[in-house]
Amino acid sequence: MIDEYGILDSAALVQARLFNALKSPVRPWAVERTIADRGVIINGPRGIGKTSFLLRSAERSGARYLSMDHPALSVQSLYVWVERLFQRGVTVVYLDEIHAARDWSRDLKALYDAWPACTIWASGSSSLLLSQGIADLSRRFVSISMPPLSFREYLVLRGRGDFGLQDPLHHDVTIVATILRTCPVLSLFEEYLEYGFKPLFTEGTESYPQKLLQVVQKTMEADIPFLVPNITQNHFRLMNAVLGYLSQSNIPVIQVNSLCREWNLGKEKLYSLLHAMEQTGLLRIIRYATNHSAMSVGAKIFFADPSLYPALSGKEGNMREAFVAAALEYAGHSVHASRDETAADFIVDNDITVEVGGLHKKRKSARHVVRDGADFSAVGMIPMWLLGFGW
Repeated sequence: MIDEYGILDSAALVQARLFNALKSPVRPWAVERTIADRGVIINGPRGIGKTSFLLRSAERSGARYLSMDHPALSVQSLYVWVERLFQRGVTVVYLDEIHAARDWSRDLKALYDAWPACTIWASGSSSLLLSQGIADLSRRFVSISMPPLSFREYLVLRGRGDFGLQDPLHHDVTIVATILRTCPVLSLFEEYLEYGFKPLFTEGTESYPQKLLQVVQKTMEADIPFLVPNITQNHFRLMNAVLGYLSQSNIPVIQVNSLCREWNLGKEKLYSLLHAMEQTGLLRIIRYATNHSAMSVGAKIFFADPSLYPALSGKEGNMREAFVAAALEYAGHSVHASRDETAADFIVDNDITVEVGGLHKKRKSARHVVRDGADFSAVGMIPMWLLGFGW
């Protein structure tokens, strides 16, 4: 016989230890949002702070926290565990790693309907998996995507001040001047690109590369198998090879035919793996505006986390483009590849051409050039660090 309440009591002790281990300060994203819905699903890549967000919210609200990837919880369904808590008088439950639970979307729907006075928040690491699971929960659960740390948030966590959001394409030059007077922006931005995209740096900057690579491996081994059926060790080795190749390639593309021959797999499986790597936050595939197929290699493939480039001794130029594409997308802009590389690198919002490079990068015929190493903005030129204030 399963000692359900004994397992829940043990989970309560784990929760208390996790509360005690929480560190300050809190990333601005977590405090700038007021979430009043009783059904919420939070998704985002591993390592960006979803667990900390749930724990802080649970500590503040008196909620119970369960991580559904805990082995002890696998002996019963999600429905049973949460129902037992509600029967004990708990009214708010936060569920981490929700996709590790069997039939989680069915159980969430049933719990939401059966306990109308109770609140259920859940989080998971795969936007694709969660979007598939909540298709029939859309009337009940609000889906919220948590982005990686912005440069703005990095400055807050470093105690350098909070300067608010800035749209890099339509920014306030007086605020830019204030930021530059207040802190050494360029040196701090170099730090941010190296180890600031995830709050892992709060545990030590020297260990950041190792921890980042551990997050990458955990994502491949724990999340991607949910998305790609019949995955094998050969597929894991292929994904690692793709990461290694992209870190060193001067041109951020992969050759589909040669990869399929070398690794003895079909194109459909390769596209499925790349799509899963994109949806789990490992890759960012930049497509042409006319390419609407998820199953393609796009025009350019970047690491979704720019700090993975220095961790793998990757190319600086690719890191710059990866950051610009990420920052613009997180700020709410659409980003596509330019068909004419001699004119621009990206097409933003379908009509704004953007070129990316170092301090002396030419604008070419683009509307904007984004320069790494520049401090102030100018007509047609945006300093790269400013893009980190867009979210």
